[in-house]
Amino acid sequence: MSTVTAQVTSLSWLPSELMHGPMRLPFDVGLTHYDAPPPDLLVDVEALRRAGRFRFLNNLSIAAEVTAGRIDHVRLLPYSRGMMGRTNVLGGAVRFPAIARRDLVTTSISDDRAVVVVRQTAGGRAALPALRRVQGRPRLVSPLVWTTLELELHADGTSQHRVTGASAFPRHWVYDGDGRLVEKVAVADADSWFHAMSPTENPWSGSEHAALTTEAETELERRLSSTVMSGHKQVRQLPAGSTLFRQGDAGSQVALLLDGVIDVECDGVRVAQIGPGAVIGERALLEGARSSTVIAHSDITVALVDGNALPRSALEELVEGHRHEDDPPAAEHLT
Repeated sequence: MSTVTAQVTSLSWLPSELMHGPMRLPFDVGLTHYDAPPPDLLVDVEALRRAGRFRFLNNLSIAAEVTAGRIDHVRLLPYSRGMMGRTNVLGGAVRFPAIARRDLVTTSISDDRAVVVVRQTAGGRAALPALRRVQGRPRLVSPLVWTTLELELHADGTSQHRVTGASAFPRHWVYDGDGRLVEKVAVADADSWFHAMSPTENPWSGSEHAALTTEAETELERRLSSTVMSGHKQVRQLPAGSTLFRQGDAGSQVALLLDGVIDVECDGVRVAQIGPGAVIGERALLEGARSSTVIAHSDITVALVDGNALPRSALEELVEGHRHEDDPPAAEHLT
């Protein structure tokens, strides 16, 4: 008999760019706080929780006992659970723990006992009240937040993870079994979550909200995103179908995708689909023209910055990773 294991974690946090209009007021006056981006590698989750660095976390960790290529038994590991974060109020002088809902877990083993699929929903409700207008009577409690993670574990020890559902808010990041950031839920919609979601639109009431995930950006893009967000930038929201950049056009603006998904087309052929965190547009600055057309696949939010304000060496390094139109089948990011 042998034991095989698998793990996936989602960590959910609240960046400032997700909040708009009156929803920003409690944050902007200092009553509560936005969150700094989580680390690229999860090491000490409890330390992050004590510091108020995330809103909630969903860790799905499983072990399967295998004999002669057949799965005999599957169990959740002790740390497989949801964990609600703490909301800091008045600059951290007061911290309120959020209210967790019970974890929802299902397990399914294939008829040949070669594969097991385990799904776990975790989440809850923010501790602070949230007066909001929705269809019907006004509500005082905040809507529920959650992610639903799925692990497919094979008897040979290989595994795959999926995000099968998530609340439309806040931002959800996904980490692999080694704690490395590998995926992001690409679209967040604070307005619909806050004002339109009914009390029964959640997994605890039998309803799920589909999640679209995209691959996490590179370490270089994460470094550049910090520079973009700390400098002079123009934040724009574009509806699905809008063109951000057009192939052949000149331009010096570089874009950081904050929310949503974009399609990248070269000579009319889609070669990539990219999610939040990607930095695009540097090739026009360095080479004289846009090398592709960038279209909003969903509603998107982007931060635009003059590329001349970014380190040229970093942009040149970025170009080397973005030369995908010469090899479309391998394309992931393109500008």
